[in-house]
Amino acid sequence: MTAPLKLLTWNVAGRLSRLDEQVDRVLAHDADVVCLQEVIPNALARWTEGLQGAGYAVAASAVAPDAPRVHRLGVLVASRPAILFAGPGAAVPWPERLLAVDTEPGGWPSPLRVMTLHAPLSQREGQAKVRTLEAVHASLAALEPGAAAVLCGDFNTPQYEARDGVVQTFAQTRTGNLRPARGERHDRAERMIITGPPGWQDAFRTLHGYAARDRSWKTGRHPGYRLDHILVSPALEPIDCAYDHSLREDVLSDHSAMWATVAPRAAAG
Repeated sequence: MTAPLKLLTWNVAGRLSRLDEQVDRVLAHDADVVCLQEVIPNALARWTEGLQGAGYAVAASAVAPDAPRVHRLGVLVASRPAILFAGPGAAVPWPERLLAVDTEPGGWPSPLRVMTLHAPLSQREGQAKVRTLEAVHASLAALEPGAAAVLCGDFNTPQYEARDGVVQTFAQTRTGNLRPARGERHDRAERMIITGPPGWQDAFRTLHGYAARDRSWKTGRHPGYRLDHILVSPALEPIDCAYDHSLREDVLSDHSAMWATVAPRAAAG
């Protein structure tokens, strides 16, 4: 088997005061590719320095220094394999929330496309969340057949996953009815991004099923949501996947980190 690649994703919650601890905990995972969300402009240089010092090439989305708070939450991809391309990946209403990178893992038959996403909240104006999820899903569906690709990050969905696999989106009430202000399009967009295009897999659910009750975002007494995900294209096989809840429990963020090891799927026959 081609050597697997380890990917780590984490919403770092725009933190500055404990950034050095965050960097140390990320580096302790020794991942081949690191994807971060909510990297604010004042933190970007320190993240870049820490990751480059550990042998990573770093690409980050563009964030205007004078942008309002909601548009100052950039994303970052750091890769030990060479970065061949870095760009937006899709035309989304909030471009600072999405980044696509092509990397070249040693010994792999083709490059790996890594996309990291921080989806807007459902209540944001202009259907920003719906339009983002639709555009990202379309970009994944447009990849060449057989492309090795990963989508990871904070998708801000779903609201709930039952043990039988039934999913509730944020377009629904707790009783399962559609919220009139959001409707079918919103519901469909969230469901599409959770599953990905045909043949894509949710690494965590593929390996652990719906009996695993992990919540990746939690604060106070709120029961939390599983908002952070790693999806892999049909060309990839998820080998292992788990959340690192210690980062959230140690109050380094309100999100847990998530990691997965993946490898090219063996050709049939």
